[in-house]
Amino acid sequence: MNRRSFIKVAGIAGSTLAVRESAGALLKKNMESNKRVVAINGSPNEQGNTAYALSLIGEELEQAGIGFEVIHIGDKRIRGCMACNHCFEKGQCIYTNEQEEKWVDKMKKADAIVLASPVYFGGIAGTMKAFLDRIFFAYSQAFRNKIGVSLVTARRSGASVTFASLNQYLTISQMIVPSSVYWNNIHATVKEEIADDKEGVWIMQTLGKNVAALLKYG
Repeated sequence: MNRRSFIKVAGIAGSTLAVRESAGALLKKNMESNKRVVAINGSPNEQGNTAYALSLIGEELEQAGIGFEVIHIGDKRIRGCMACNHCFEKGQCIYTNEQEEKWVDKMKKADAIVLASPVYFGGIAGTMKAFLDRIFFAYSQAFRNKIGVSLVTARRSGASVTFASLNQYLTISQMIVPSSVYWNNIHATVKEEIADDKEGVWIMQTLGKNVAALLKYG
C-alpha cells in the first residue's frame, strides 16, 4: 500500500470512528437525561387514587431516565383569584405565599408539568382550582412551550368535563399537550379498586411513555 492509499484508508477509518463516538455520546446523553417533570396533585388524599394514577406516569418517566416529582397541594389552604389585577403590574400574584412560591419555582424550572385532580361535584377539586386560577393567570408566560398534560380520577361522572377544564389552563398558556390512547381518566371509588380499571392504567402508562418520548426526542 502506497502512502496516498494509506492516508485515504486511515481517513475513512477515522471518520467512521468519529461517527461512532458521536453516536455513542448522543446515546449516553439521552440515557442520562436531566429533564424533569413536576406533577401537581390536587387531591386532599395524598395517597389516594390520584396519587396512584401519577405513580403510573412516574414509573414510565423514571424508566426513561427522566426525573419526576409530585407536589401535593390538595390538603393545603389556598386562596383563589380575587381579580385584583395586581399581577398585570407586578408580574406575579401578590397573594402567593412562601410555600406557593417554591411550588411555582419548581414549575418554572420543569420541562413538563402534570395537572392531576379528582372529580368533585362534576369538576376540579376546589383547592386545585383555586391554585390553578391564580398561578396560570399570573405566570402563564413562564410555562409557554413547556409540555403540559392533565389527568383525572373519578368514581363515575364528570371525568371528561374535568379533563377538559384542566386542559384549558395548559392551552391558554401555549403549552405543548401530548395525548394518550384515550382521554386521561381513570375510574375507581377506593384505591384498592383503581388497578382494576385496566384501560385507565393503560391510558396513564401510555401518557407517561408519550411525555418521555417528547422530552427525549421531540
